[in-house]
Parts: sequence; structure tokens; C-alpha cells
Amino acid sequence: MPALDVNLAHGSTWSGFVAMVKLGGGHILAGTDHLLFLLILLLPAPLLAAGGRWRGPAGTRAAAGRIGRTTLAFTAGHSVALALSALTHLDIPAWPVEAFIAASILIGALHAVRPIFPGREAAVAGIFGLGHGMAFSFTLAEMQLSTGRLALSLFGFNLGIELVQLALVALALPALVVVARTRIGPGSRIAGATVTGVAATGWLVARLGYPNPVAAAADAVGARTTPLLLVLTATTLTALIWTLAGLRTRSVRRCASSGVASG
Repeated sequence: MPALDVNLAHGSTWSGFVAMVKLGGGHILAGTDHLLFLLILLLPAPLLAAGGRWRGPAGTRAAAGRIGRTTLAFTAGHSVALALSALTHLDIPAWPVEAFIAASILIGALHAVRPIFPGREAAVAGIFGLGHGMAFSFTLAEMQLSTGRLALSLFGFNLGIELVQLALVALALPALVVVARTRIGPGSRIAGATVTGVAATGWLVARLGYPNPVAAAADAVGARTTPLLLVLTATTLTALIWTLAGLRTRSVRRCASSGVASG
């Protein structure tokens, strides 16, 4: 992602705040690993777990509620860690935090294949969100802002992260719920979890000091945000069209059945 220079010494407070919102939004879009963790944790959210396996879809309301709680917990976790690490000027090495993030994605991918913590996705998202928040704080630390400016910058930066994150989750929500109810649901979930797990393993190994082509490939794909957003949008539109077609078919069948019964 191209660097965004933010100079709070000149211009208005509002312009500086808007610049920080843009920086936060751009940071989450460029931080593929952060979004990948949230999406992989949401992947099995529309499903019910039983006997150590994912068994069929949950109700739409239950699925939406679980996705909402998981998203909010992740938001709370990384917001708290971002505030604490930025305002207290914690001097934490970057590599353990980055390795922790890669490990969190790998655990999320394994959970998407077989339920490890069914029903506790929100709690896990909150815990792992703490590590993701520490990673976000590195960007603010590099700017070396004074305490007063840091507080305003922290709010704007975090707001930008949340706006983009919530927009992407809202975009993915219909596809997650609808695909879970189709025949391709299990295969899509396993394929997505496998690809994510491989990428996370490559990142984890690289962040422990062993560069590898898997991590390089994952970084290269993550750098292309626009195609990823287009794929997500196309998937969601397809899911919505599928749902509307299904509703129309069922409506026609009910009308036909009513006509036969009355005849």
C-alpha cells in the first residue's frame, strides 16, 4: 500500500482526523491477514456443530447473530489492544505479534474444517483480536505523535479500520449464509479453509525467520485488493440472486398447490 503522509502540524484538526480515518481504512485493506482471520472465523458461523463435525445450517437469525457477535468481539479486542499499546507506548517486538496473527489464522482455518471451539467464536475472536490490535499500533508508533495528537489519531485510525471492516463483513454476510445452505457449501468451506491454512502456515514460518515461497505468494495475492473485493462482491450478488430465485420458485409452487387444492 502506498504510504499516506499525515502531518498534524499543519492544517485543521478535522483534516488531520480525516487523514487518519483514511489511513486506518487503507491499513485494514492492505492487511490481508487481519481480514482473512475474521472471514475464516465467520466461514462456519452459519453452521451447527455436533459430534465433532459441522452438521447442516443454523437458522438465518442464529447465523446472523453469531456473525455479528464474532465481528463485534474482534472489534473490541483489537480496539482495546490498539489503545493500550499506542497510548502507553509499549515497546513490543513486531515479529512475535506477526507470528501470533499467522497462528490465529491457522487455528481459524482448522476450526472451519472441524469445530474446535463451536459456539465460542466470539470469545476466540476477542482474544485473538488483542494481538491484531497490537499489530495495528505499530503504524501509529512509527508516526511518533504527542499524547494529545495521538488520542485523536488513535480514534480516527480505529474508526477507519472499523468502517472498512464492517462494510466487508456486511458484504460477505449474505454469501456466508446462503452458500452454507447449498450443496456446494461443504466443498467451498473446505477449499477456503485449506487455502487459508496453507497461506497462514507460510506466513507463520516466514515470521519465525524462514522466508518461503508460500508466504511470498500469499503476500502477492493480498496486495491485489481490488480483485479480491470484486470476487467477494460477485459471490454475494450470486448468493442473493440464488436466494431470490429460490423464493420465487417456492412461491410459484405454493400458488400451484393452492390452485390444485381449490380445484
